[in-house]
Amino acid sequence: MILKRIKIDTPLGDQTNCYIIVDEDTKDTMVIDPAGEYEKIEAMLKTLDAKLKYIVLTHCHGDHIGAVNKLKQDMGGKVLIHFLEEEGLNNPDINMTQYIGVENQYIEVDSRLNDNDLIHIGNIEFQIIHTPGHTKGRNMFIL
Repeated sequence: MILKRIKIDTPLGDQTNCYIIVDEDTKDTMVIDPAGEYEKIEAMLKTLDAKLKYIVLTHCHGDHIGAVNKLKQDMGGKVLIHFLEEEGLNNPDINMTQYIGVENQYIEVDSRLNDNDLIHIGNIEFQIIHTPGHTKGRNMFIL
């Protein structure tokens, strides 16, 4: 397994983390929280010779979703988010895009996640763990 972290600058001057996970054998890849700075993410995926399978969102806030549409358009992959977060994904009052200073965008979800669901990236299996608090549908991934 290859795990890469990319620090993404946000309009508020903070940074957020985007993670790339690659199965070394199959090159199947998952990108977690592509927050923005698409070029950084694209460059890393190309360097890793990655085949993008999933774009997974831990939650719907605007500082975690900025590069989703461009990534999907250019490199493919299915967008996954916890089912409780889908409503907020395209609602600026919930995803706080206006507050954060990013343009609200419409993101189409391909599949909704639930607690204990499994995601497979090549031979790697991750379990979805529902961790509400920061948002009602926040989730984490257990290897």
